[in-house]
Formats: sequence, C-alpha cells, structure tokens
Amino acid sequence: MRVTMSDVAGAAQVNKATVSRVLRGDPRISPATSEKVWAAVKELGYRPDAIARGLSSSSSDTVGVFLRDISSPWAGEYLAGLERVLSRHGIEFILRATGGDPQQRRNAMFRLLSRRVDGFVWLDGEPEPDAGIPSIAVGRTRAGGASVSVDIGSAASQLTRLAEGRKIEVFQGENPFFPGIQALLPGDTKRGGGSVSIFDGLLPPRNGSSPDDITVVCATRRCPAVPSGAWKLYWPAFELGTLSARLLLNTIQGKGVRPGAVTVLPVLSGPF
Repeated sequence: MRVTMSDVAGAAQVNKATVSRVLRGDPRISPATSEKVWAAVKELGYRPDAIARGLSSSSSDTVGVFLRDISSPWAGEYLAGLERVLSRHGIEFILRATGGDPQQRRNAMFRLLSRRVDGFVWLDGEPEPDAGIPSIAVGRTRAGGASVSVDIGSAASQLTRLAEGRKIEVFQGENPFFPGIQALLPGDTKRGGGSVSIFDGLLPPRNGSSPDDITVVCATRRCPAVPSGAWKLYWPAFELGTLSARLLLNTIQGKGVRPGAVTVLPVLSGPF
C-alpha cells in the first residue's frame, strides 16, 4: 500500500501541514521537528521522488558541501576544483564543517535542506540516507550511489615498483592522505640494503639517510617543497573536486552516473 503524507504525519506525531512545510524546506520549522519528520519518511519508505514532485520545480543553483575540518591540507585544492566546474554552470556551494559530530552534521543537513539546495557533496563520511536529494560521496566508494575516491591500490603498486625489493616503512600522521596503504605494501624484502620511508601526513626528519635509501612524501600538488632527492606521491585533491562536481551535476540533471564509482589515480614523481 502506498505511503501517504498522513502516514508520515502520524508516525512523526505532527500534523500534515507540518510535514508539508518540512518537505518544502520551510525555515520556520525547528531542526528537532524536521528530524522527526525525516526519520518518519525514512522509516515508512516515503519515496524521495514523491517528495520531489510536491516541491517547486525551480532550482536554487546552490549545493551543500560537508567536510570534517576546513583546515585539512587538501581542502583548498579540492574546493578550487569543485568551484571551477560549478561556477561554469552558475552554481555556488555552501560549505559546512561538521567536526566529526553526527548531530552537528544532521542539523547542518536540515538547515541546508530548508534552503532548498539542489544536491550534497559529502567528504566527511557516508551520505545521510534520508537526505532525499542527489548526493556524491568523496573519498570512499558508495554502494548503489555516486562516489569519487583515490585509487590507493595504484599508489601501493607504484611504491612497490619504486622500492625494487627494499624494505618499505610507512609513517602516518593523524590525517593521512592514504589510510590503509600499509596493508597493500609487501612485508618482505628481496634485497639487503636500503629502505623506502613513506611520510604520509608528516614531514620527513632533516637528518641524513643512506644513499641507497628513498624518501617519499605524500602531499597535494601545492604542498611545500620536499627535501632534495625525495619523491612525491601526489594526492589529487583538485581532480577530485572537478570530478565530484561533474558527477553531482549529472545526477541533479537526471543524466545518471556511469560508472557510479569513479577512482582517480595518484601520481608518483621524483626525485626532486
């Protein structure tokens, strides 16, 4: 049996007028009430396309962007790539830093929904399942949805070839560019001399190393200069921004996304 707005109102313990206002994004509705209504929408399976048909067909020409921390070293490059594509289509973005707080994240989502944004870009985790508008996940693959991520497997393969049998050591900071890469690198060595030291989210120490050693710094293209003789493993922040903007525009315009999960290849360059 088809779920109706009355069913949603009953489950959320509000009247139909309140449900209608929440679905229209009326800013007069409190975040707490909005969340109750959206929770009922999700629980009952009140379909987003049914919601969309009840809304105005006009576009706000804005999208919402969620990230954990705006001070992340890649944020500037990513947003520059995103803005380049969106601006060509007359679209602006509204940025929200969530600090990793789930409730802050949801409150920000409801406030942006009340402003009738056309879509969401999620850089701080999986998209909220009850967002009800086109969404792109960045940095991770998303089952059944559009996503853009970096091919960590390719990064590991490039580093393995560079090592040529040397021992590989990975040193990561609190916010590494390539989390989980250690598990993809070989644990055994085929030669006795030299090592490859990978610094991900950390700068290498200034002390000297053996001529047979290799230093790799993981960073974006605009990162500070690396030590002389070191290699760079680029995390393609700008490219991620441009691709996620294109994918989001395609979903907003109903063009679909093929393939749904897009990966970007990191580039290993050097020595410098």
